[in-house]
Amino acid sequence: MKRFLMELIGTFFLTLAVAYISSPIAIGLVLMAMAYIGAGVSGGHYNPAITVAAFDIKKLVHNFSSKSKKYCIYFGAQVVGASLALFFVMHLTGIVFAPESFSQDSFVLPFCMEALLATLLCWVYLTVTVSSRYRTTAISGVVIGLTLMGIASFGGLFNPAIAVASLLCERFAGESISDASYAVYIFGPLVGGVAASFLFDFFEQD
Repeated sequence: MKRFLMELIGTFFLTLAVAYISSPIAIGLVLMAMAYIGAGVSGGHYNPAITVAAFDIKKLVHNFSSKSKKYCIYFGAQVVGASLALFFVMHLTGIVFAPESFSQDSFVLPFCMEALLATLLCWVYLTVTVSSRYRTTAISGVVIGLTLMGIASFGGLFNPAIAVASLLCERFAGESISDASYAVYIFGPLVGGVAASFLFDFFEQD
């Protein structure tokens, strides 16, 4: 239970930084702080793309085990945390947070950017938390936070939980952005998470 609550809280604060401050520096520093707080409890994912990357994809495909169910609950906790943050921001400001909208004809480039930069974020996460070279050091939070700071400078979300939460807030407020836009922000980072998992496994093998 503690691990799921940690994922909810961490995603709440990360989403608050994204929606209320919208500064890459603030977003990276908040993730850095929450990474240190939650690393020993839940792994400090706060992002379904990282959860996908941190899980053994082959095991997920061949055996929907209790561990698989745990990661599904991670997704739920992350979405709840992000939703609470966005509703909180909406209550404070009267503004519904929504990512940049794209038409169906122009979503390919944003989708590729979401996938590519999420791949980088997830690959870095795996390298500093799983690789034997770094997992016993204390640099993981700094590196992960700085990586998010860097990719956030490009724009985008790179976090499907925030995208789903934004969709829920938009529907609640009676507003909407294009379905193509949500496809970019939800599925792009998940593709990146899967890619990072395979890249990490490939380069870590002797």
